[in-house]
Amino acid sequence: MRYLGATLPIYLSVIQLLSLLYSVALLAPAEPIQVEVLSSTTGGKVYLAVYDNPDDFDEEVHLVNASTELAATADRAELALQLPEAGRYVLAAFQDLNGNGKLDRNFFGVPTEPYGFSKLPPTKWRAPSFGELATKLEGSDRVKIEMRRWSEY
Repeated sequence: MRYLGATLPIYLSVIQLLSLLYSVALLAPAEPIQVEVLSSTTGGKVYLAVYDNPDDFDEEVHLVNASTELAATADRAELALQLPEAGRYVLAAFQDLNGNGKLDRNFFGVPTEPYGFSKLPPTKWRAPSFGELATKLEGSDRVKIEMRRWSEY
């Protein structure tokens, strides 16, 4: 009986320690995803936005965003993004060639600057939906976005 009484606190300590380690692992931030952005046009600034649901995607309310300068002679950029958790996301990028901080469009609403998504849209003749572009992402994933002008899709 004395043997069981002496080991019970040890078992509880081990269980508590394992529980604590599990909790810390769940709370630890995931590794950032690496995003490679390629463009057919050099120069300007690349803007990247992350969406996690259809309503925010339709309203252009992004969850996470990032931007980086694209050198005058460069046609690619690397970005690291921290996502809150693994899930289905849309990554949308555009290349601001004139420095006004937004994706320019013509009279018909067609983008006049290079743009792209984490998944190729099914058609260029209408705006894609969240479901058509969403990709399952988790920490340490690598994503490639190929930005193109509308005429190149």
